[in-house]
Amino acid sequence: MVLLVLFAVSATLLLSFFGFRHFYGISSDLRGEVRRFQEAREVISGRYVGVVLDEGYLTDQAIAASVAALGDPWSRFLTEEQYQAHLRSQENRQQGIGLIFGRDEETNEVVVLDTTPGSPAEQAGLVTGDVIVMLDGQNIAEMENDEVRTRIHAHYGGRVEMEVRNEAGELRTVSVEVREFFVNPVSYELLEGTIGYIRIMNFDQGSGEAAIAAIEALYNDGAVSLLFDVRNNPGGRVNELLLLLDYLLPEGELFVFQDYAGNETIRHGGSDYLDMPMAVLINERSFSAAEFFAAILQEQDWATIVGVETTGKGRSQVTIPLSGGGAIVLSTSRYLTPGRVDLYEIGGIRPDVRVEAAEGSDRQLDRAVAVLRDMANS
Repeated sequence: MVLLVLFAVSATLLLSFFGFRHFYGISSDLRGEVRRFQEAREVISGRYVGVVLDEGYLTDQAIAASVAALGDPWSRFLTEEQYQAHLRSQENRQQGIGLIFGRDEETNEVVVLDTTPGSPAEQAGLVTGDVIVMLDGQNIAEMENDEVRTRIHAHYGGRVEMEVRNEAGELRTVSVEVREFFVNPVSYELLEGTIGYIRIMNFDQGSGEAAIAAIEALYNDGAVSLLFDVRNNPGGRVNELLLLLDYLLPEGELFVFQDYAGNETIRHGGSDYLDMPMAVLINERSFSAAEFFAAILQEQDWATIVGVETTGKGRSQVTIPLSGGGAIVLSTSRYLTPGRVDLYEIGGIRPDVRVEAAEGSDRQLDRAVAVLRDMANS
Protein backbone atom coordinates (compact mmCIF):
# COMPACT_ATOMS: atom_id res chain seq x y z
CA MET A 1 0.00 0.00 0.00
CA VAL A 2 2.83 2.39 0.95
CA LEU A 3 4.65 1.66 -2.31
CA LEU A 4 1.43 2.20 -4.26
CA VAL A 5 0.88 5.59 -2.61
CA LEU A 6 4.49 6.62 -3.25
CA PHE A 7 4.18 5.55 -6.88
CA ALA A 8 0.95 7.53 -7.30
CA VAL A 9 2.47 10.64 -5.73
CA SER A 10 5.59 10.37 -7.90
CA ALA A 11 3.54 9.88 -11.05
CA THR A 12 1.35 12.86 -10.19
CA LEU A 13 4.36 15.11 -9.59
CA LEU A 14 6.00 13.95 -12.81
CA LEU A 15 2.86 14.50 -14.88
CA SER A 16 2.31 17.89 -13.25
CA PHE A 17 5.88 18.90 -14.04
CA PHE A 18 5.65 17.95 -17.72
CA GLY A 19 2.16 19.42 -17.96
CA PHE A 20 3.47 22.69 -16.55
CA ARG A 21 6.33 22.66 -19.05
CA HIS A 22 3.96 21.97 -21.94
CA PHE A 23 1.41 24.60 -20.89
CA TYR A 24 3.94 27.38 -20.43
CA GLY A 25 6.27 26.31 -23.21
CA ILE A 26 9.26 25.90 -20.90
CA SER A 27 12.12 24.28 -22.78
CA SER A 28 15.30 22.81 -21.37
CA ASP A 29 17.12 25.95 -22.55
CA LEU A 30 14.76 28.12 -20.51
CA ARG A 31 15.29 25.94 -17.45
CA GLY A 32 18.98 26.58 -17.91
CA GLU A 33 18.34 30.32 -17.96
CA VAL A 34 16.34 29.99 -14.75
CA ARG A 35 19.30 28.22 -13.14
CA ARG A 36 21.64 31.01 -14.31
CA PHE A 37 19.32 33.62 -12.79
CA GLN A 38 19.17 31.69 -9.51
CA GLU A 39 22.96 31.39 -9.49
CA ALA A 40 23.32 35.14 -10.04
CA ARG A 41 20.91 35.85 -7.21
CA GLU A 42 22.87 33.58 -4.86
CA VAL A 43 26.16 35.29 -5.80
CA ILE A 44 24.66 38.72 -5.13
CA SER A 45 23.07 37.68 -1.84
CA GLY A 46 26.16 35.86 -0.60
CA ARG A 47 29.03 38.06 -1.71
CA TYR A 48 27.87 41.64 -2.37
CA VAL A 49 29.70 44.05 -0.06
CA GLY A 50 26.81 46.53 0.25
CA VAL A 51 23.23 46.22 1.42
CA VAL A 52 21.40 43.64 -0.68
CA LEU A 53 18.07 44.95 -1.92
CA ASP A 54 14.80 43.16 -1.32
CA GLU A 55 14.65 39.97 -3.41
CA GLY A 56 11.18 40.82 -4.69
CA TYR A 57 12.49 44.15 -5.95
CA LEU A 58 15.40 42.42 -7.70
CA THR A 59 12.98 40.04 -9.42
CA ASP A 60 10.79 42.96 -10.52
CA GLN A 61 13.82 44.67 -12.02
CA ALA A 62 14.85 41.49 -13.83
CA ILE A 63 11.38 41.09 -15.37
CA ALA A 64 11.26 44.79 -16.28
CA ALA A 65 14.64 44.49 -18.02
CA SER A 66 13.45 41.42 -19.97
CA VAL A 67 10.41 43.27 -21.27
CA ALA A 68 12.44 46.40 -22.04
CA ALA A 69 14.89 44.27 -24.05
CA LEU A 70 12.11 43.63 -26.59
CA GLY A 71 12.59 47.21 -27.78
CA ASP A 72 8.83 47.76 -27.94
CA PRO A 73 7.89 51.13 -26.42
CA TRP A 74 4.34 49.91 -25.70
CA SER A 75 5.26 46.76 -23.73
CA ARG A 76 6.22 47.19 -20.08
CA PHE A 77 6.31 45.57 -16.66
CA LEU A 78 4.04 46.85 -13.90
CA THR A 79 4.73 46.41 -10.21
CA GLU A 80 1.75 45.36 -8.11
CA GLU A 81 1.09 48.98 -7.13
CA GLN A 82 1.37 50.13 -10.75
CA TYR A 83 -0.88 47.25 -11.86
CA GLN A 84 -3.64 48.28 -9.45
CA ALA A 85 -3.34 51.90 -10.62
CA HIS A 86 -3.53 50.64 -14.22
CA LEU A 87 -6.76 48.76 -13.48
CA ARG A 88 -8.26 51.86 -11.86
CA SER A 89 -7.29 54.07 -14.80
CA GLN A 90 -9.00 51.68 -17.25
CA GLU A 91 -12.20 52.28 -15.30
CA ASN A 92 -11.54 56.05 -15.30
CA ARG A 93 -10.83 55.98 -11.56
CA GLN A 94 -7.85 57.71 -10.02
CA GLN A 95 -6.39 58.07 -6.55
CA GLY A 96 -4.87 61.33 -5.37
CA ILE A 97 -5.87 64.92 -6.08
CA GLY A 98 -5.86 65.12 -9.90
CA LEU A 99 -3.05 67.67 -10.17
CA ILE A 100 -0.90 68.03 -13.29
CA PHE A 101 2.22 70.07 -12.52
CA GLY A 102 5.53 71.10 -14.02
CA ARG A 103 8.70 72.90 -12.97
CA ASP A 104 9.77 76.45 -13.72
CA GLU A 105 13.16 76.06 -15.41
CA GLU A 106 14.67 79.09 -13.66
CA THR A 107 13.23 78.86 -10.14
CA ASN A 108 12.40 75.11 -9.96
CA GLU A 109 9.02 76.13 -8.52
CA VAL A 110 6.09 73.75 -8.93
CA VAL A 111 3.57 75.25 -11.35
CA VAL A 112 0.04 73.95 -11.89
CA LEU A 113 -0.33 73.04 -15.57
CA ASP A 114 -3.86 71.69 -15.30
CA THR A 115 -6.27 69.85 -13.03
CA THR A 116 -8.37 66.83 -13.90
CA PRO A 117 -12.03 67.83 -14.34
CA GLY A 118 -14.06 66.80 -11.29
CA SER A 119 -10.93 66.12 -9.24
CA PRO A 120 -10.25 67.28 -5.66
CA ALA A 121 -7.61 69.71 -7.01
CA GLU A 122 -10.18 71.39 -9.26
CA GLN A 123 -12.77 71.46 -6.47
CA ALA A 124 -10.21 73.07 -4.12
CA GLY A 125 -9.77 75.95 -6.57
CA LEU A 126 -6.32 75.16 -7.99
CA VAL A 127 -6.00 76.60 -11.50
CA THR A 128 -3.44 76.72 -14.31
CA GLY A 129 -0.64 79.14 -13.46
CA ASP A 130 -0.83 78.71 -9.68
CA VAL A 131 2.54 78.13 -8.00
CA ILE A 132 2.64 75.69 -5.09
CA VAL A 133 5.10 77.16 -2.60
CA MET A 134 4.70 74.92 0.44
CA LEU A 135 3.50 71.34 0.90
CA ASP A 136 2.92 70.12 4.44
CA GLY A 137 4.69 73.25 5.67
CA GLN A 138 7.87 72.50 3.68
CA ASN A 139 9.38 74.18 0.64
CA ILE A 140 8.15 72.11 -2.28
CA ALA A 141 10.85 73.43 -4.65
CA GLU A 142 13.42 71.43 -2.70
CA MET A 143 11.54 68.14 -3.26
CA GLU A 144 11.90 65.77 -6.20
CA ASN A 145 8.72 65.17 -8.23
CA ASP A 146 8.39 61.61 -6.92
CA GLU A 147 8.65 62.89 -3.36
CA VAL A 148 5.88 65.41 -4.07
CA ARG A 149 3.59 62.61 -5.29
CA THR A 150 4.54 60.35 -2.38
CA ARG A 151 3.84 63.06 0.20
CA ILE A 152 0.47 63.85 -1.35
CA HIS A 153 -0.54 60.18 -1.52
CA ALA A 154 0.52 59.70 2.11
CA HIS A 155 -2.57 61.76 3.03
CA TYR A 156 -4.92 59.35 1.24
CA GLY A 157 -8.27 59.38 3.03
CA GLY A 158 -7.54 62.80 4.51
CA ARG A 159 -6.41 66.23 3.33
CA VAL A 160 -3.11 67.80 2.27
CA GLU A 161 -2.29 71.44 3.04
CA MET A 162 -0.64 73.69 0.45
CA GLU A 163 0.46 77.28 0.31
CA VAL A 164 -0.27 78.58 -3.18
CA ARG A 165 0.67 81.78 -5.03
CA ASN A 166 -1.51 82.93 -7.90
CA GLU A 167 -0.32 84.75 -11.02
CA ALA A 168 -0.98 88.11 -9.30
CA GLY A 169 1.47 87.13 -6.55
CA GLU A 170 -1.19 86.65 -3.85
CA LEU A 171 -0.69 83.84 -1.33
CA ARG A 172 -3.44 81.57 -0.04
CA THR A 173 -3.70 78.31 1.87
CA VAL A 174 -5.46 75.46 0.10
CA SER A 175 -6.68 72.25 1.74
CA VAL A 176 -7.13 69.45 -0.80
CA GLU A 177 -8.85 66.13 -0.16
CA VAL A 178 -6.81 63.07 -1.19
CA ARG A 179 -9.15 60.29 -2.34
CA GLU A 180 -10.33 58.13 -5.19
CA PHE A 181 -12.36 59.97 -7.80
CA PHE A 182 -14.04 59.26 -11.13
CA VAL A 183 -12.63 60.94 -14.20
CA ASN A 184 -15.31 61.86 -16.73
CA PRO A 185 -13.57 61.09 -20.02
CA VAL A 186 -15.80 63.38 -22.11
CA SER A 187 -16.64 67.08 -21.91
CA TYR A 188 -18.55 69.15 -24.45
CA GLU A 189 -19.87 72.60 -25.30
CA LEU A 190 -21.53 74.48 -28.15
CA LEU A 191 -19.20 76.81 -30.07
CA GLU A 192 -20.52 79.73 -32.14
CA GLY A 193 -24.03 78.43 -31.61
CA THR A 194 -23.80 75.61 -34.18
CA ILE A 195 -20.52 73.70 -33.69
CA GLY A 196 -20.63 70.86 -31.19
CA TYR A 197 -17.22 70.57 -29.51
CA ILE A 198 -16.49 67.20 -27.85
CA ARG A 199 -13.26 66.56 -25.98
CA ILE A 200 -12.49 62.87 -25.46
CA MET A 201 -9.68 62.54 -22.89
CA ASN A 202 -9.36 58.75 -23.21
CA PHE A 203 -11.15 55.72 -24.61
CA ASP A 204 -11.37 53.89 -21.31
CA GLN A 205 -14.54 52.61 -19.65
CA GLY A 206 -17.65 54.70 -20.32
CA SER A 207 -16.10 56.96 -22.96
CA GLY A 208 -18.11 55.59 -25.88
CA GLU A 209 -21.51 56.09 -24.26
CA ALA A 210 -20.43 59.45 -22.85
CA ALA A 211 -19.37 60.69 -26.30
CA ILE A 212 -22.65 59.54 -27.87
CA ALA A 213 -24.62 61.25 -25.09
CA ALA A 214 -22.61 64.44 -25.73
CA ILE A 215 -23.38 64.30 -29.46
CA GLU A 216 -27.10 63.91 -28.84
CA ALA A 217 -27.15 66.71 -26.26
CA LEU A 218 -25.33 69.05 -28.65
CA TYR A 219 -27.63 68.11 -31.54
CA ASN A 220 -30.66 68.93 -29.39
CA ASP A 221 -29.03 72.27 -28.56
CA GLY A 222 -28.73 73.16 -32.25
CA ALA A 223 -25.37 71.76 -33.37
CA VAL A 224 -25.12 71.28 -37.13
CA SER A 225 -21.48 70.09 -37.15
CA LEU A 226 -19.16 68.25 -34.76
CA LEU A 227 -15.59 68.85 -33.66
CA PHE A 228 -13.90 65.97 -31.81
CA ASP A 229 -10.77 66.79 -29.81
CA VAL A 230 -8.54 63.76 -29.14
CA ARG A 231 -5.32 65.70 -28.54
CA ASN A 232 -3.30 64.23 -25.65
CA ASN A 233 -5.65 61.21 -25.65
CA PRO A 234 -3.59 58.10 -24.71
CA GLY A 235 -6.15 55.65 -26.13
CA GLY A 236 -7.89 52.94 -24.17
CA ARG A 237 -10.35 50.16 -24.87
CA VAL A 238 -11.11 49.17 -28.45
CA ASN A 239 -14.74 48.33 -27.62
CA GLU A 240 -15.31 51.94 -26.51
CA LEU A 241 -13.81 53.17 -29.78
CA LEU A 242 -15.94 50.78 -31.83
CA LEU A 243 -19.11 51.86 -30.02
CA LEU A 244 -18.54 55.45 -31.10
CA LEU A 245 -17.44 54.56 -34.66
CA ASP A 246 -20.51 52.38 -35.13
CA TYR A 247 -22.69 55.33 -34.09
CA LEU A 248 -20.98 57.69 -36.54
CA LEU A 249 -20.24 55.59 -39.64
CA PRO A 250 -22.41 53.74 -42.18
CA GLU A 251 -22.47 49.96 -42.51
CA GLY A 252 -19.15 48.30 -43.30
CA GLU A 253 -15.82 47.38 -41.81
CA LEU A 254 -14.81 49.47 -38.81
CA PHE A 255 -11.60 47.93 -37.56
CA VAL A 256 -9.14 45.10 -38.19
CA PHE A 257 -7.08 43.09 -35.69
CA GLN A 258 -4.13 41.09 -37.01
CA ASP A 259 -2.33 38.58 -34.81
CA TYR A 260 1.35 37.60 -34.98
CA ALA A 261 0.58 34.99 -37.66
CA GLY A 262 -1.29 37.47 -39.85
CA ASN A 263 -4.78 36.14 -39.06
CA GLU A 264 -7.39 38.89 -39.21
CA THR A 265 -10.42 39.59 -37.04
CA ILE A 266 -12.72 42.18 -38.58
CA ARG A 267 -15.29 44.27 -36.69
CA HIS A 268 -18.27 45.63 -38.64
CA GLY A 269 -20.69 48.46 -38.03
CA GLY A 270 -24.47 48.60 -38.45
CA SER A 271 -26.56 50.52 -40.96
CA ASP A 272 -27.36 53.57 -38.80
CA TYR A 273 -24.98 56.52 -39.05
CA LEU A 274 -24.65 60.25 -38.41
CA ASP A 275 -24.45 62.47 -41.48
CA MET A 276 -23.00 65.78 -40.25
CA PRO A 277 -19.86 67.78 -41.11
CA MET A 278 -17.10 66.65 -38.75
CA ALA A 279 -13.53 67.52 -37.87
CA VAL A 280 -11.04 65.86 -35.52
CA LEU A 281 -8.20 67.55 -33.64
CA ILE A 282 -5.02 65.46 -33.20
CA ASN A 283 -1.45 65.98 -32.03
CA GLU A 284 1.72 64.00 -31.38
CA ARG A 285 0.23 62.70 -28.11
CA SER A 286 -2.88 61.20 -29.70
CA PHE A 287 -2.19 57.49 -29.31
CA SER A 288 -3.74 54.11 -30.08
CA ALA A 289 -7.55 54.25 -30.11
CA ALA A 290 -7.42 58.06 -30.46
CA GLU A 291 -5.20 57.75 -33.55
CA PHE A 292 -7.44 55.12 -35.10
CA PHE A 293 -10.55 57.17 -34.40
CA ALA A 294 -9.11 59.97 -36.53
CA ALA A 295 -7.54 57.64 -39.10
CA ILE A 296 -10.72 55.68 -39.79
CA LEU A 297 -12.85 58.83 -40.11
CA GLN A 298 -10.21 60.24 -42.46
CA GLU A 299 -10.05 57.05 -44.54
CA GLN A 300 -13.84 56.97 -44.88
CA ASP A 301 -13.76 60.67 -45.89
CA TRP A 302 -16.09 61.28 -42.94
CA ALA A 303 -14.12 64.02 -41.16
CA THR A 304 -11.38 66.60 -41.75
CA ILE A 305 -8.32 65.99 -39.58
CA VAL A 306 -6.66 69.10 -38.10
CA GLY A 307 -3.43 69.40 -36.09
CA VAL A 308 -0.01 67.76 -36.38
CA GLU A 309 1.25 64.26 -37.16
CA THR A 310 0.66 61.50 -34.64
CA THR A 311 3.29 58.98 -33.54
CA GLY A 312 1.83 55.82 -35.06
CA LYS A 313 1.19 53.32 -32.29
CA GLY A 314 -0.79 50.69 -34.16
CA ARG A 315 -0.23 47.88 -31.68
CA SER A 316 -2.66 46.16 -29.32
CA GLN A 317 -1.56 45.31 -25.78
CA VAL A 318 -2.95 42.83 -23.29
CA THR A 319 -2.29 43.04 -19.57
CA ILE A 320 -1.16 39.70 -18.16
CA PRO A 321 -1.09 39.43 -14.34
CA LEU A 322 1.78 37.48 -12.79
CA SER A 323 1.29 34.99 -9.98
CA GLY A 324 3.79 36.68 -7.68
CA GLY A 325 2.27 40.14 -8.12
CA GLY A 326 2.45 42.76 -10.83
CA ALA A 327 1.73 42.28 -14.53
CA ILE A 328 3.20 42.51 -18.01
CA VAL A 329 1.61 44.78 -20.60
CA LEU A 330 2.56 43.08 -23.87
CA SER A 331 1.97 43.92 -27.54
CA THR A 332 0.21 40.90 -29.01
CA SER A 333 -1.47 42.08 -32.23
CA ARG A 334 -1.64 44.84 -34.80
CA TYR A 335 -4.40 47.36 -35.36
CA LEU A 336 -5.28 48.12 -38.98
CA THR A 337 -7.78 50.48 -40.58
CA PRO A 338 -10.42 48.93 -42.88
CA GLY A 339 -8.07 49.87 -45.75
CA ARG A 340 -5.40 47.68 -44.06
CA VAL A 341 -3.21 50.65 -43.14
CA ASP A 342 -0.78 50.01 -40.27
CA LEU A 343 -0.19 53.34 -38.55
CA TYR A 344 2.98 51.97 -36.94
CA GLU A 345 4.53 51.26 -40.34
CA ILE A 346 3.57 54.60 -41.92
CA GLY A 347 4.58 56.59 -38.83
CA GLY A 348 1.17 57.96 -37.83
CA ILE A 349 -1.58 60.10 -39.31
CA ARG A 350 -0.94 63.02 -41.65
CA PRO A 351 -3.57 65.69 -40.92
CA ASP A 352 -5.61 67.17 -43.76
CA VAL A 353 -4.97 70.63 -42.31
CA ARG A 354 -1.62 70.94 -40.54
CA VAL A 355 -1.51 73.46 -37.70
CA GLU A 356 1.28 73.72 -35.11
CA ALA A 357 0.40 74.44 -31.49
CA ALA A 358 1.29 77.89 -30.12
CA GLU A 359 1.66 79.32 -26.63
CA GLY A 360 -0.99 81.76 -25.48
CA SER A 361 -3.70 80.63 -27.89
CA ASP A 362 -5.26 77.49 -29.30
CA ARG A 363 -4.52 77.93 -33.00
CA GLN A 364 -5.43 74.33 -33.74
CA LEU A 365 -8.90 74.68 -32.24
CA ASP A 366 -9.45 78.02 -34.00
CA ARG A 367 -8.48 76.51 -37.36
CA ALA A 368 -10.74 73.49 -36.89
CA VAL A 369 -13.66 75.78 -36.05
CA ALA A 370 -12.90 77.81 -39.20
CA VAL A 371 -12.85 74.60 -41.27
CA LEU A 372 -16.32 73.61 -40.04
CA ARG A 373 -17.60 77.14 -40.51
CA ASP A 374 -16.42 77.13 -44.13
CA MET A 375 -18.03 73.72 -44.69
CA ALA A 376 -21.35 75.05 -43.39
CA ASN A 377 -21.17 78.06 -45.70
CA SER A 378 -20.18 76.12 -48.81
